[in-house]
Amino acid sequence: MMQYMPKYYDGDYKKMLEILIGCKKTGCTFLVGGRNVDGAFKVLEDFDIPEELRDMFISIPAEKFRVDISSTELRKSLGM
Repeated sequence: MMQYMPKYYDGDYKKMLEILIGCKKTGCTFLVGGRNVDGAFKVLEDFDIPEELRDMFISIPAEKFRVDISSTELRKSLGM
């Protein structure tokens, strides 16, 4: 499993937890689709989500979500 190191929240893991726990208290949930990370398709279950946050993330199964085309390729195909 990959442990998430916060890219945002000033790179502060504790700050990230505090903010996300605050979101959770308001009833917020996140739908999580997979994505290509360093050449491998990763889904929610590939990451070590802190126990107190796990139930606010809902995984979208790869077979229902995965399309192997990048957003850059999509924009090019649309002439953007």
